[in-house]
Amino acid sequence: MSLASQDPRKTTRPGRPAGENVCLEHACIECCRGTEMALLEEDIQRLESLGFARERFAVESKGLVVLRNLHHRCFFHDGTRCTVYDVRPMGCRLYPVVYAEYSGTGALDRLCPFRDEFNLSPESKRGSAELFHRLIKEARLRKARGPAIHP
Repeated sequence: MSLASQDPRKTTRPGRPAGENVCLEHACIECCRGTEMALLEEDIQRLESLGFARERFAVESKGLVVLRNLHHRCFFHDGTRCTVYDVRPMGCRLYPVVYAEYSGTGALDRLCPFRDEFNLSPESKRGSAELFHRLIKEARLRKARGPAIHP
């Protein structure tokens, strides 16, 4: 399964309809508030292809390019919904599965209030590790080339 096809938001828990979206069911946007979601270059290019300028939706932080916050939430969240949900960044697609450096694999983020309702599949664990390693590789390349975002 490719990194792009993984979405642990859709649960497969017993007693729940297959494919149900946990976040939508609970109207939860916690992960969109004060986000520090790192972006792959392909995420940035996909969002730029919609007409958004990189400088408007992204900032550099600790060597990574991350989503900008506006009014204490993700630049793309309008207070009700994600305005780019169908093309959202890879980290957003995988969340609440995050890379746990101590184990070298994916884990459910303890900050997600509904983490126990998500499916932590082997594919999503591998996907989070793949995302982490790609982000680190891109950060190293950016460091060698110079900043990707100019204020």
